[in-house]
Amino acid sequence: MDTAKPSPDLHAAVMAALSQVDDPEMGENLVDLGVVGEVVVDGGRVSVRLIPTSATCPMADVMVDDALTAVQRACPPGTEVDVQMDWDTEWSPERLAPELRERFGW
Repeated sequence: MDTAKPSPDLHAAVMAALSQVDDPEMGENLVDLGVVGEVVVDGGRVSVRLIPTSATCPMADVMVDDALTAVQRACPPGTEVDVQMDWDTEWSPERLAPELRERFGW
């Protein structure tokens, strides 16, 4: 059996891993903040696109590094992981989880 081949549940494992990563400024996890733009699992490769909460997000590098570490831990050995910040997509409060929208008053 090829241990580098991702399981069908890898997408869920990646999302679970990202839900354990907090935005360094907001103190909330990346999934609930709605900054996870896309997760693509394709064979032995996982690509994650994050959306910054501001156009000048000063902690973008930290978010990418923390997300990369978390996703790599969730993946089988040999899985290629790429995490990028998507500066072209604008984040909005509508992306927040309903609980956070309510708590933040948006």
